[in-house]
Amino acid sequence: MRNSNESSGVADLIDRLRQQGVEAGQTQADALLEQTRLRAEQRLEDARHEAEGLLQQAREEADQTRRAGKEAVQLAVRDAILRLKSIVVEQFVDRVQRLVKRELENGDFLKQLILEIVGSSTLSAEQPAQLLLPEDVVGLEQLRANPEAVKEGTLSHFVAALTKEMLREGLEIGTLGDRSAGIRIQLRDEDVEIDLTDQAISELLLSHLVPRFRAMMEGIIQ
Repeated sequence: MRNSNESSGVADLIDRLRQQGVEAGQTQADALLEQTRLRAEQRLEDARHEAEGLLQQAREEADQTRRAGKEAVQLAVRDAILRLKSIVVEQFVDRVQRLVKRELENGDFLKQLILEIVGSSTLSAEQPAQLLLPEDVVGLEQLRANPEAVKEGTLSHFVAALTKEMLREGLEIGTLGDRSAGIRIQLRDEDVEIDLTDQAISELLLSHLVPRFRAMMEGIIQ
């Protein structure tokens, strides 16, 4: 009877130990599962934050790229407009210079200009002066040697006829010495030169016209 009781006690002990082991194992398993779940949730949260950060970074980079592209386009447009304005102004300047030169190369206009200068109070018998004409307009040596022999109707003949008396009274005829169109008057005693060449007249006109042309162009090309 005693052996039977002892056997029963041992069996109960084994059952209790087994049950405790199962419960301990279950507890550990539950704890491990909870830790795994928490780690998984944390990793998912970290991944979500990282994805949001990457998305935000991508958006910022895209915005920067768009802004940089927009600024580049605006800069290119501005440079193109500036180049266009510069080209238009250069063409305007060239046009004015060519018009002035063409007008001063016109014999009739040059005759009128010389007539205005010679007939003005600027020149007098008491004031030694030199009238400088374009080299290709007047035959200087022929005019000096024999003014009457110069062909009638030419600018040289006009100058000879107009200055015949003044040549005796101190007005000399010379050449400009360059390819300028127009005339220059040099008043020797006063060390003064009246420059009516195409360069001088163009510069004077352009100093007034170019600012106005630029202002007008600003309203057209913006």
